[in-house]
Amino acid sequence: MCVALAFACVAIYGQTLTHDFLNHDDPLAVTENYAVQAGMSWANVVWAFTNNRTTYLVPITWMSHMVDCELYGLHPWGHHLTSLILHSMNAILLFLVLARMTRRLWPSALVAALFAVHPLNVEAVAWVAERKGVLSALFCIAALGGYGWYRRRPNPARYLVVVSLSLLAMMSKPSVLTLPFVLLLLDYWPLERIDRTLPVAAMFRRAFRLALGKLPLLMLTAAFCAVTLSMTATNSGNIQKGLELSFPVRCGNALVVYVIYLAQMLWPLHLAVFYSNPGVFPLWEVAGAAAVLAGITAFCLYRFRRCPYLLVGWFWYLGTLVPVIGLVPTGFWSHADRYTYIPLVGIFFMLVWGAADLAAALRLSRRSLFLVSGAILAFLTVCSVVQTTCWRNSETLFRHALAIGEESTFAYSGLSQGALDERRYDEAESLLKRALELDPKNINALSNMGALALDRWRYDEAETWLKKALDCNPGIPNALNNLGLLYLEQRRYDEAETWLSRALQVDPRPGTFNNLGRLAIERGRPDEAGQWLAKALELTPENPDVFNNLGLLALNRGDYNEALSWFTKAARRDPKNVNALNNLGTVALRQARYDDAETLLTKALGLDPEYVKAVYNMGVLGMDRNRFDQAIPWFTKAVKMTPGNAVALNNLGWCLMNEGQYQEAQYNLRRAVEVDPQYTKAMINLADTLTRLGRREEGEGFRRKAEEINRLGRSGTQL
Repeated sequence: MCVALAFACVAIYGQTLTHDFLNHDDPLAVTENYAVQAGMSWANVVWAFTNNRTTYLVPITWMSHMVDCELYGLHPWGHHLTSLILHSMNAILLFLVLARMTRRLWPSALVAALFAVHPLNVEAVAWVAERKGVLSALFCIAALGGYGWYRRRPNPARYLVVVSLSLLAMMSKPSVLTLPFVLLLLDYWPLERIDRTLPVAAMFRRAFRLALGKLPLLMLTAAFCAVTLSMTATNSGNIQKGLELSFPVRCGNALVVYVIYLAQMLWPLHLAVFYSNPGVFPLWEVAGAAAVLAGITAFCLYRFRRCPYLLVGWFWYLGTLVPVIGLVPTGFWSHADRYTYIPLVGIFFMLVWGAADLAAALRLSRRSLFLVSGAILAFLTVCSVVQTTCWRNSETLFRHALAIGEESTFAYSGLSQGALDERRYDEAESLLKRALELDPKNINALSNMGALALDRWRYDEAETWLKKALDCNPGIPNALNNLGLLYLEQRRYDEAETWLSRALQVDPRPGTFNNLGRLAIERGRPDEAGQWLAKALELTPENPDVFNNLGLLALNRGDYNEALSWFTKAARRDPKNVNALNNLGTVALRQARYDDAETLLTKALGLDPEYVKAVYNMGVLGMDRNRFDQAIPWFTKAVKMTPGNAVALNNLGWCLMNEGQYQEAQYNLRRAVEVDPQYTKAMINLADTLTRLGRREEGEGFRRKAEEINRLGRSGTQL
């Protein structure tokens, strides 16, 4: 039976070994979590207990991701393999625990099989970032087995095992906080610690005494509740979003969601990664849901002596969902498939043992039961296989959500991230605009709009979007880092340092270290730059962005060989890295290898025709070859893309002057001086142009001003 359960799990989830990481939460958990990528160490174990990257304490989960990175690096198949193994272990362990407690083999096997193949569990298993769900379930089910073991021969050592397993479960995911209450339900059935023939009052007294025996576990639960609520309130904007709904409204939503989960359990089609919160369900839906829940509860209470599994299963379901049913605001979603991973086991108890008793009463043959059970499991398996396919990558996942009608800011924002990563800028912008139509204050969409504008060199627009995102949540690391990068691109170095320092305080990411290194390079502080880049390289030894900046540092020293080495490493690490190709082209330009430079820059522009640095360098290539007519279109495009680029304006003016287009030349050179009033090279070029236009006196004025600035050592932008 254990082998069959494992085979069923592999049949469904074996395909995840070919799946990618997602761009939702997987970066937080693994792909952009450099502490996790560094693997297991004492320092990282301390980090696992003390970091604030999530809204709750999950050190065991962090350490499991670290072990995966030690074993598999950033190859997604290995991380998916671990989740598959954990889910298989959960199904097998659930079967063994139930069979041991109930002494009923086939019902226990069927409950475990339903757990193994049900489509509602796909999200928990196929999503790497939801490792905490399958891992906490492993310790939770083990704690149930440990409690049964303790009850057969109570002693302190066995009780300590139960407490330890419960602690591990809570440190994997705090949503298992209701575990002590589940153990109390098991005392009623199947452990039979409460005599069901006693009067109700006597049964309550017995239950109270059993509850007192779980006081250490209850204290553990209370402590984790306090820590979780504190972390959620401090580190997440989600709780503020949830608090927009009043407590009575959240109660109404919870009633409806309880019934939604039951409906999805019976008919698990059209499942999605995200279900938008409608805010307020219609009153008739709330009333109808309340009536359904009250009816089932009344029936279970009516049959509590003769069918104890109904009461246990129903209160298992109701109780284990309490932490994630929405009473405590934790997000802007209505419900999520992953939340049912443990709660549905209670419903499976009810259905399987109820069906067994009904079959016995109707005297149905065992063959009939096998056929019906097999048909149900086959249907659920097929549904799970199809649903797991949707989790192949971010695009298939979010497009599936939209296809089944779950239109949400979340889905559009997730799709836009993929388009942005692949430089499909028009598509990304269209998706983000739709996301913001649905939710104008969505932090991810606002931040991504800023990143998109920054990639397109639309500095004013990028600044507006990023500041809007930070108005909604001042602690977004990506927005803080991008705002610092924005000011760095504009050579507003003091502002860049301010925002990058803030990003570093919120979350010391390698990207921020890298940008601070580049800031130090541009400020002419090579020693400081080396320190920042060394920190970035220590955290991400194969980061092409760090390689690029190390190459720039070497280039500024005039060490072309070292610069070429770093830029080549960046290009090999990421053959589509346009920055690396552009930098290789820059070195070729400096070394007057013009044909090589043209080849490299053309390749960079083939990958991203809007990459302004390569556009600018193509202009420099024409200028260095004295082919000013070829350089002018490139500099014109660069100026159009970055109107505040004083260097491009100066070079455009210089080329126009050499082509005899003096009016256009003096216009662009004046703009260069307006952008940077200390830019002496542009002033001298402007003076020469004005002289050729016959405005010698005005030109001499600019020349004298340039000489004075140079004498005082205050020269501005330099090529």
